[in-house]
Amino acid sequence: MKEPSFSISDVSSTMLITLYARARESTSRNPIISDPKTVEMIEIIKKEIAGSDNPIHKKILKNRYNPKLAVTMALRSRRFDRYVSDFLSKYPKGTVINLGCGLDTRFYRIDNGTVIWYDIDFSEVIELRKRFMEENSRHFFIGISVLNPDWIAGIKTGGPYLIIAEGVLMYLTETDVRELFNTIHKELESAEIVFEVTNRYWVDKMNTSWMRWKFKRQLGMTGGALFTFGVPDGRYFETWSQNYMFLDEWTYFDDHERKLGWFNLFSSIDVLRKVQWTLHYRIGN
Repeated sequence: MKEPSFSISDVSSTMLITLYARARESTSRNPIISDPKTVEMIEIIKKEIAGSDNPIHKKILKNRYNPKLAVTMALRSRRFDRYVSDFLSKYPKGTVINLGCGLDTRFYRIDNGTVIWYDIDFSEVIELRKRFMEENSRHFFIGISVLNPDWIAGIKTGGPYLIIAEGVLMYLTETDVRELFNTIHKELESAEIVFEVTNRYWVDKMNTSWMRWKFKRQLGMTGGALFTFGVPDGRYFETWSQNYMFLDEWTYFDDHERKLGWFNLFSSIDVLRKVQWTLHYRIGN
């Protein structure tokens, strides 16, 4: 067995699925998202993971992920891009904080020349990130767990703030998420936050042996990469505090994307339409 030259956890390994999906969609006909930097990165990483026994690595190398995965991941990336672009249209010199950034390339896609941007993830992820991307006077990398409140001291620019968490919160516990939101409110006072959530119904299902087997077979996800936090509905966070205000939400089916094909049939069934979806909140005034 050949081990790659980098070492990351089960949870962090899922960032390679997202990277692979963006690259695959970028090279498809009429791509939902164009991300040439991601295409360049995945080709380099493929050479390093060749021969690895990691289930995610093997599926990437053999191109065994369902093509619809690339479509949904690209739709999510495009929607997060739009949330950030909308924020920057209002606050061109605002601050964007990308929690659990992985190998995300959003800064390079939508940099307006004035935004202050922080990418935050585990130190081993940031080290891998530095092999492909460089910091500059407005773009910074912070190698720390998003659950360690120390990260917030280094990003206090005065705002306005937009926090994004794409594919992050479902790997935390509810206690973790409550503490994270509380820290944001306490330290920043006011911020917009865009984050993906998973339906609690499906998180509970993941505790069954059948669902664990299914996730391993379809996605290569094992161990700590399984989801642990879910919500019953989009307004759930408003029940935590009067300081949390629901603004809007988005599902994969809201764009009526033809590339989803028969998946669009799920749009009429709420428990399937909202297996995973994106919420937009304001924390504080």
